[in-house]
Amino acid sequence: MNLLESSTLLEIERSLLATLMLRPSDCHRVQISADYFANETHGDVYRAIQSQLADAKPFDPVTLADLFEQEGRKPLSNLVMEMGSDAMVTAVPEAFAHRVTTAWRHRRSREIGMALMESTSEKAVDQAINALMSLHATEQNHEWDAKQAAKAAFAELTTIYNSDGKLPGVTTGLIDVDDKLGGMHRGDMIVIGGRAAMGKTSFLLGMARAAAKIGHPVGIISGEQPVEQMTLRMMSSASNIDSKKFRTARFEDFEWGKLAGVVGSTSELPMWFLDRSAPTMAEVARIARRWKHKHGIQALYVDYLQRIGGEGERKYEQVSFVARALKNLARDLDIPVIVLAQVARAVENRPNSVPRMGDLSDSSEIEKEADQVLMLYREGYYNADADQSMARVIVEKNRHGATGYIDLHWQGNTMTFGNLSREYGDGAMESSR
Repeated sequence: MNLLESSTLLEIERSLLATLMLRPSDCHRVQISADYFANETHGDVYRAIQSQLADAKPFDPVTLADLFEQEGRKPLSNLVMEMGSDAMVTAVPEAFAHRVTTAWRHRRSREIGMALMESTSEKAVDQAINALMSLHATEQNHEWDAKQAAKAAFAELTTIYNSDGKLPGVTTGLIDVDDKLGGMHRGDMIVIGGRAAMGKTSFLLGMARAAAKIGHPVGIISGEQPVEQMTLRMMSSASNIDSKKFRTARFEDFEWGKLAGVVGSTSELPMWFLDRSAPTMAEVARIARRWKHKHGIQALYVDYLQRIGGEGERKYEQVSFVARALKNLARDLDIPVIVLAQVARAVENRPNSVPRMGDLSDSSEIEKEADQVLMLYREGYYNADADQSMARVIVEKNRHGATGYIDLHWQGNTMTFGNLSREYGDGAMESSR
């Protein structure tokens, strides 16, 4: 930044602060952090404005000057009086705040670039990319006093109340699961475990499609299946055509018509895929941040946790690293991250093969980091005499409410989980399509 640009930016910052002090009603129009100001003293003035605003106290130039005077900060006292007397008020504070934010991003970008040039670490490139993408993430406040926290909590409650019963989180597409969990909440990591052949991937893809179908942009990371297989599985479920026919493409004439409609509807869904085999955690974070910035994804689905490459020499350390990183990613992007996880084979050696949270493979860190842990179980897989159309979701951990279980309908030929109808009696299926 040359001298002229620097001088102009400082004038913009002073004008923005003068506007907020002299026209307090404009504060709601400005979304900015005190750290964004190029001049540190300007940032101090903005922090004082925020503090006074939070306490419902005035923050005109005279009041702030007196406040700084009492704190022994005479230079700041003089500064706010100068700003008030200059009356550098702007009619477009949003544009001025945007200019300050943009300048901050440029400064941080240069700092990140210089750090990358000077680094000799193999991880430096991924770290630099993540840092650059985070500059464009939604700005969040991470420091609160009790009054601000209470106001934020009440505002969240008011939003839920005014939604007229609308699900507060991202839907799973399954009525009873949504009722139990309240949907999938922003910032949460939801772990779905189960032994092989329980239908974990189908469950994950069904949830992702259900969310996308009602307008939630979603991202899907698969370290196990290519995108063609994932999409065909979704099409089998959506069209109610036997999944075996998708291996041979030998459909009846009427099925070709159904399939054509499903292909068209699927192509319109707001979904993005990464199907790289065994992606690294750095790559998952980089892709997710890009999807969030470019497409505004509202949920991320990962198949599966132990398949993602993490840091550490031992498998336990690597899985622990990935679990913590996925939870941090959910918080940073302010979206739910739904991730599949393997369950240890030892569960099948017990008289009761129902999986528990402690059966998650390779790391106890998974259950510690997860906000919700769900286990999939189908008695019919182990017992030929059991109802083959029944499946159970066991809620082992739920930071938002009660644990317990939910029974679902399982349609084996299309590998689809569905709602058990509460209108037509037990055992009847209410279509989730």
